[in-house]
Amino acid sequence: MNENSIAYCGLVCGFCCPDGKCSCKSENNCGKRLCPEGCYQYNCCTSKGIKGCWECSDSPCDKDMLAPGKIKMRAFVQCIKEDGIQKFIGYLEQNEKDGIVYHKSGVMGDYDLSNENEVLNLLRRT
Repeated sequence: MNENSIAYCGLVCGFCCPDGKCSCKSENNCGKRLCPEGCYQYNCCTSKGIKGCWECSDSPCDKDMLAPGKIKMRAFVQCIKEDGIQKFIGYLEQNEKDGIVYHKSGVMGDYDLSNENEVLNLLRRT
C-alpha cells in the first residue's frame, strides 16, 4: 500500500482494489468521480493542489464523503492529519495482519464503528 491508494477523502482504495485500478489518484478514476455530481473532495483537493483533505485547514468540511455521518473517513483523515500518512498506512497494514477487516463486499468492516474516537483507537492500537 502507498499514498496513492488513499483517496483524497481518506477512503482506502487499496483494500477494495489492490491492483490500483480504482482510485481517484489513478488514471482509471473511481465511480464517484464519474457520477453526474462528481466528487466534492476530489474537485476541492485538486483545485487547491493538496494531496488529501488532511492537508486542508477546513477539514473536515462536512461535505460529501466527509459529511458528519461518514465516521470512518472523518477518522481516517484526522489520523493522517495528526500522525502522518506513513504511520496511518502502517496502522492499517498491521491491523490487517492481525485480522482487522477494512471492508467486505456488502458487509460492514471492523472500522465501521459508532464514533470517530472508536475508529482512531482501533487504528492506533499497539
